[in-house]
Amino acid sequence: MVLSQKKPNITKIAREFGVDRKTLTRRVDAAKSPITPTKSLKNVLELYQEKALVNWIVQMHGWNLPPTPALIGVWANRTLARSGQPDRRVGKNWLYAFIKRLPKDLGLGPVKQKTKELRRI
Repeated sequence: MVLSQKKPNITKIAREFGVDRKTLTRRVDAAKSPITPTKSLKNVLELYQEKALVNWIVQMHGWNLPPTPALIGVWANRTLARSGQPDRRVGKNWLYAFIKRLPKDLGLGPVKQKTKELRRI
């Protein structure tokens, strides 16, 4: 109703519906403003880059060389630099959020190593 009119009388409409005039004005202005798509800052790497990172992690596990979170971060930062974003870097919390998103069957996470000292005690 309000958006279809060229210049609606917001004061009159606010009184008619018992709404604060400023609130109605803000809502009408928000409805008029165009929605521009923005890239999520949460996803630092593209989907194909994350898949490549997972494949690399699986390959390292196959060689019995599980990568540490720091090593995963270095790999991700190098990937960003190669993709033309040298100034963009992954944060320390991104690593742990990425590891949580991974499938559980990869077996990433803290590993308790069995040593001979534990058997001697």
